[in-house]
Amino acid sequence: MSTCIYCGSTSFGACSRSPNKKHQHNTDGMHCEYCGSMSYGACSYNPEKKHRHGSGNGCRYCGSKSFGSCSYSPTKTHEH
Repeated sequence: MSTCIYCGSTSFGACSRSPNKKHQHNTDGMHCEYCGSMSYGACSYNPEKKHRHGSGNGCRYCGSKSFGSCSYSPTKTHEH
């Protein structure tokens, strides 16, 4: 099970020690850092409101191995 990088909790949601006040986990690339979901798209836990997966499994916002534009990313580019 993953833990928050700011406080060590296994929970998701509010974190008083995080700069953005949300638990953020160091994940395996398959799961969202903010909620643990394997999905892509909207995430209510992330301040950016998008699922963001750990690095190592393609684009952090959509999973693509490509580079260039990404409709899921807040910056509109694939982030690896």
